[in-house]
Amino acid sequence: MDVYKTEEEQVQAIQQWWKDNAFSIIAGIVIGIAVLAGYRYWADYTQTQAEQASIIYNDILSSDENKTKNAEILKSEYSGTPYAALAALLVAKDNVNENETDKAISQLKWIIDNNDNDAVLHIAQQRLARLYLSQGNIESAEALIKGVKAQGFASAYNEISGDINLAKKLPVQARENYRLALSSLSPGDQRYNIIKMKLDDLSQTVSQNITDGKSSESKSTGVK
Repeated sequence: MDVYKTEEEQVQAIQQWWKDNAFSIIAGIVIGIAVLAGYRYWADYTQTQAEQASIIYNDILSSDENKTKNAEILKSEYSGTPYAALAALLVAKDNVNENETDKAISQLKWIIDNNDNDAVLHIAQQRLARLYLSQGNIESAEALIKGVKAQGFASAYNEISGDINLAKKLPVQARENYRLALSSLSPGDQRYNIIKMKLDDLSQTVSQNITDGKSSESKSTGVK
C-alpha cells in the first residue's frame, strides 16, 4: 500500500482512483439494481402464473366440463407450471377410458417433452410404454424405457420390461424382469399381486416348455 506524505497527495490519489474507476463502479451499481429488479419481476410473474394455473387446475379437478379445453390452456399459457403436466395426465387417462389411444399418446408425449418434474416424467413414460404395447408397437415401447434409471420407479420399469420381453416371446427374460419387479415391492403393495400372478403363470409356462423340450429331445435321440 502506498504511503502518502501529505493529505493533499492522499486527496489527489483518491480523486485519480475515482476518475479511473467511476465508470465501472456506477455500471456495476446499475447492473446490480437491474438484476435485482429483474429477479423481483420474475419472482412475482412466476408466482402469479402458478396461482392462475392452480385455479384452472382446480376447475379441472372439480368438473369434467371443459376439462380438455382447460388442459390445453394450461399447456399453452402455463406450461412452466407443474399443473400443465398434471392436467395432461388426467386428460390422457380419460382418452384411454374412451378408447382414444392416439389422443392419449399425444398428451403423454407432450408431458415427456415439456415437463421438468422427474416423478411426472416417469409416470408419463410408463403409461406411454404400456399404450405402445397395447398397440403392438413393441419397438417404440422398448426404445422409450431403454437405459432409464429411476430408483424409485425400478419395479414399474422392470414390470414393463417383462411385458415387452413377453411380447417378444422371450419368457425366460420376462420371468427375470418380473422377479426383479417383485423384489422391491412388499406383499401389501397395489401392484404386488398382479406382478406375482404374471410371474407364476410365466414360471409354469417356462417349466412346461423345458419339460416339452426334453421330451422332444428324448424322442429324437431314441432315449426312453
